[in-house]
Amino acid sequence: MSPAQALNYSFQKSSTITVGRARYAQLAQSLVDSINGGDYPVGSLLPTEAQLCGHFSVSRTTVRQALRQLQDMGLVSSKAGVGTLVRAKYVKPQYVHAVQSVSDIFQYAKASGAPKILVTEEIDADASEAELLRCTVGQRWIKIESTRTFTRQEVPMGLIHAYFPPAFSAALKLIIARKEPMYTAVETVSGEQIYEVEQEFRAVTISARQSRILKVKAGSAGLYAIRHYLNSSGKLMLVTLSVYPADRFSYAMRLRYNPKPTKE
Repeated sequence: MSPAQALNYSFQKSSTITVGRARYAQLAQSLVDSINGGDYPVGSLLPTEAQLCGHFSVSRTTVRQALRQLQDMGLVSSKAGVGTLVRAKYVKPQYVHAVQSVSDIFQYAKASGAPKILVTEEIDADASEAELLRCTVGQRWIKIESTRTFTRQEVPMGLIHAYFPPAFSAALKLIIARKEPMYTAVETVSGEQIYEVEQEFRAVTISARQSRILKVKAGSAGLYAIRHYLNSSGKLMLVTLSVYPADRFSYAMRLRYNPKPTKE
């Protein structure tokens, strides 16, 4: 089956671009679905830019943005005079976060660009937030919503909600002005080092709002990470809730067994 025939076959039920989501993102998702479904096997060529433009009634710019997104995902590669070659059937995580110590937990911030702040506000913790923040209902916190993007790419790594006490409010200026990771800004303002991090991971489906921000399909799989950052005395310094698309982020850990010394 030629690329043009495969185009007509695989896209016959999805040949229009709807309003409400970026046109290139919709086209990219259609191509991903077709590659995942085996319409374009590894080693085959995708339809030409002209064919995609005609089939979806979109501009060449839209097509190129969609193909660039597939390249960023590692699914295809483009070569002048040849076309767009399918390199993989499924997306491999773009970032594997390997952890062996507390300091390794912070390495993902170095692999990404500066955070993009979406929302900042002061909140009075409701019942569910009080449970998360280990405080009384009504206690005030600063809340930040932000995204982090892979270095030199436009695709967000994840959506992060962060909470810290108002006593550390100056950290917000450091995050915005100096583009520091949140934990280092909190350390700078408080004068204390993050000594311990408690982590919890859950599998989630990405909501409609999250999908628009993360540029993924609503209902797709995601990794939800809850982190509590503590100082040496156990005081809570920072709490973050992060949602990562499953095809962009994975978490690896190496644990070693240290047997207790035997008594002689």
